[in-house]
Amino acid sequence: MRVSAARRLSALALTGGLTLSAALCAASPASAAAITCREAGGELYVTKSSAPVRTIYYETGRVVDTVHRTDRLNFTKQCTNSKGNLWYWVDRTYGVKDGWIYSGNVARI
Repeated sequence: MRVSAARRLSALALTGGLTLSAALCAASPASAAAITCREAGGELYVTKSSAPVRTIYYETGRVVDTVHRTDRLNFTKQCTNSKGNLWYWVDRTYGVKDGWIYSGNVARI
Protein backbone atom coordinates (compact mmCIF):
# COMPACT_ATOMS: atom_id res chain seq x y z
CA MET A 1 0.00 0.00 0.00
CA ARG A 2 1.33 3.43 -0.83
CA VAL A 3 2.29 5.74 2.00
CA SER A 4 -0.20 8.44 0.89
CA ALA A 5 -3.04 5.91 0.85
CA ALA A 6 -2.05 4.70 4.33
CA ARG A 7 -2.06 8.28 5.61
CA ARG A 8 -5.53 8.89 4.17
CA LEU A 9 -6.82 5.69 5.76
CA SER A 10 -5.22 6.64 9.05
CA ALA A 11 -6.88 10.07 8.92
CA LEU A 12 -10.19 8.44 8.02
CA ALA A 13 -9.82 6.04 10.94
CA LEU A 14 -9.16 8.84 13.40
CA THR A 15 -12.08 10.98 12.22
CA GLY A 16 -14.44 8.03 11.92
CA GLY A 17 -13.54 6.47 15.25
CA LEU A 18 -12.04 3.36 13.67
CA THR A 19 -8.74 1.73 14.40
CA LEU A 20 -6.16 1.74 11.64
CA SER A 21 -6.42 -2.04 11.35
CA ALA A 22 -10.19 -1.80 10.81
CA ALA A 23 -9.66 0.80 8.11
CA LEU A 24 -7.06 -1.38 6.40
CA CYS A 25 -9.38 -4.40 6.51
CA ALA A 26 -12.16 -2.36 4.96
CA ALA A 27 -9.82 -1.29 2.17
CA SER A 28 -8.77 -4.86 1.35
CA PRO A 29 -11.55 -7.05 -0.04
CA ALA A 30 -11.84 -10.49 1.49
CA SER A 31 -11.25 -13.29 -0.94
CA ALA A 32 -14.56 -14.84 -1.91
CA ALA A 33 -15.05 -18.54 -2.34
CA ALA A 34 -15.34 -19.67 -5.93
CA ILE A 35 -18.77 -19.96 -7.50
CA THR A 36 -19.11 -23.26 -9.31
CA CYS A 37 -21.89 -24.17 -11.70
CA ARG A 38 -22.44 -27.19 -13.87
CA GLU A 39 -25.06 -28.63 -16.14
CA ALA A 40 -26.98 -31.33 -14.30
CA GLY A 41 -30.40 -32.77 -14.64
CA GLY A 42 -32.97 -34.58 -12.63
CA GLU A 43 -36.02 -34.22 -10.49
CA LEU A 44 -36.56 -32.82 -7.02
CA TYR A 45 -39.40 -32.77 -4.54
CA VAL A 46 -40.03 -30.04 -2.01
CA THR A 47 -39.40 -31.09 1.61
CA LYS A 48 -40.45 -27.87 3.38
CA SER A 49 -44.02 -26.66 3.83
CA SER A 50 -43.21 -23.96 1.26
CA ALA A 51 -40.07 -22.75 -0.48
CA PRO A 52 -39.27 -19.75 -2.67
CA VAL A 53 -37.96 -19.93 -6.22
CA ARG A 54 -35.62 -16.97 -6.74
CA THR A 55 -34.04 -14.96 -9.55
CA ILE A 56 -30.47 -15.58 -8.32
CA TYR A 57 -28.79 -18.30 -6.26
CA TYR A 58 -28.69 -16.25 -3.06
CA GLU A 59 -31.41 -15.71 -0.46
CA THR A 60 -31.46 -12.04 -1.46
CA GLY A 61 -32.85 -12.87 -4.91
CA ARG A 62 -36.36 -11.73 -5.77
CA VAL A 63 -38.98 -14.46 -5.31
CA VAL A 64 -40.61 -15.42 -8.63
CA ASP A 65 -42.65 -18.40 -7.41
CA THR A 66 -43.40 -20.42 -4.29
CA VAL A 67 -43.57 -24.21 -4.22
CA HIS A 68 -45.06 -26.45 -1.56
CA ARG A 69 -44.31 -29.74 0.19
CA THR A 70 -44.24 -32.73 -2.18
CA ASP A 71 -44.34 -30.56 -5.36
CA ARG A 72 -42.13 -32.01 -8.06
CA LEU A 73 -39.53 -29.90 -9.84
CA ASN A 74 -37.27 -30.50 -12.83
CA PHE A 75 -33.75 -29.07 -12.63
CA THR A 76 -31.19 -28.57 -15.39
CA LYS A 77 -28.28 -26.86 -13.61
CA GLN A 78 -26.75 -26.62 -10.16
CA CYS A 79 -24.52 -23.94 -8.67
CA THR A 80 -22.65 -23.57 -5.43
CA ASN A 81 -22.57 -19.88 -4.54
CA SER A 82 -19.73 -17.97 -2.88
CA LYS A 83 -21.15 -18.85 0.55
CA GLY A 84 -20.90 -22.57 -0.22
CA ASN A 85 -24.66 -23.13 -0.63
CA LEU A 86 -25.95 -25.46 -3.35
CA TRP A 87 -28.82 -24.19 -5.52
CA TYR A 88 -30.74 -25.81 -8.39
CA TRP A 89 -32.09 -24.13 -11.53
CA VAL A 90 -35.66 -25.34 -11.94
CA ASP A 91 -37.64 -24.98 -15.14
CA ARG A 92 -41.31 -24.91 -16.15
CA THR A 93 -41.70 -28.67 -16.64
CA TYR A 94 -44.12 -28.94 -13.71
CA GLY A 95 -45.67 -25.48 -14.00
CA VAL A 96 -43.14 -23.64 -11.80
CA LYS A 97 -41.59 -20.40 -13.03
CA ASP A 98 -37.92 -20.66 -14.01
CA GLY A 99 -35.56 -19.82 -11.17
CA TRP A 100 -33.23 -20.99 -8.40
CA ILE A 101 -34.21 -23.07 -5.39
CA TYR A 102 -32.02 -23.72 -2.37
CA SER A 103 -31.00 -27.36 -1.92
CA GLY A 104 -32.00 -27.27 1.76
CA ASN A 105 -35.65 -26.97 0.70
CA VAL A 106 -35.68 -29.96 -1.65
CA ALA A 107 -34.47 -33.54 -2.10
CA ARG A 108 -33.43 -35.34 -5.25
CA ILE A 109 -35.68 -38.07 -6.56
